[in-house]
Amino acid sequence: MDENQTDIPWREKYMKRSELETSCYLKDDCLSIHCTVEVVLQARVETTQTSVEEGKHYVIPVPPLDMIQNIKGLLESKIGFDVKFQVGNESFRAHKLILAARSSVFRAMFFGSVGNPDMETVTIEEFDPFAFKAMLLFLYSDELPETHELSDLDSLCTSTALMQHLLAAAHRFDLARLKLMCEAKLCEEITTDTVATTLTLAEQHQCLQLKTVCLNFTTKPENFGEVMKSDGFAYLEKSCPSLLIDFLKTCSVDESVA
Repeated sequence: MDENQTDIPWREKYMKRSELETSCYLKDDCLSIHCTVEVVLQARVETTQTSVEEGKHYVIPVPPLDMIQNIKGLLESKIGFDVKFQVGNESFRAHKLILAARSSVFRAMFFGSVGNPDMETVTIEEFDPFAFKAMLLFLYSDELPETHELSDLDSLCTSTALMQHLLAAAHRFDLARLKLMCEAKLCEEITTDTVATTLTLAEQHQCLQLKTVCLNFTTKPENFGEVMKSDGFAYLEKSCPSLLIDFLKTCSVDESVA
């Protein structure tokens, strides 16, 4: 058949055998057929399991991170403890790996070149039990503990006293984030009764911003007299006499500005 006859009706595309045998298409009992083949390739499209109808948007809610809650729950559940801390008359259980992951001091204590991974009991000297418990809560939650969480150890513990002890603990166990959090909290809670002890801690543990805030508060005329009468000021004179020089410098600057 003529290759150009593709548009003729289908009944006219066929030829009877008798016509084919007598036609010019058959030569020496051979039939040559010329045809064109079209190949259509269908691309594979990767789709997600969720089908989205055209014009509609679906929102799949993803819950917030819960790793911190799970780790804190591990402390509360008392599962898998492998070390005990003896702090004064109180004892606390914990997990070495979690403490080592949070503090370079604990990492060296348990897994350092001179550490002991098999250590089962650790005695912490010169440390208040409620402060150690507060630090443990931070290590497992990454949040500042509330005073009511420590009521079983010291019902008289105030927020300022807690932050002061935690700041010292953070410095001792190399917890930079906790140290800054305590420093910021103490800046908010300065009073004439507590500023002297807070200033002493700031000097001892290199908290420069907290020290500056305390000095500026103390040297104000309306605060200076009350601070001088506080028990904390006597402790300051005994523990850090060099701070008296800072007092005078700050006072002289304030007077020159006035």
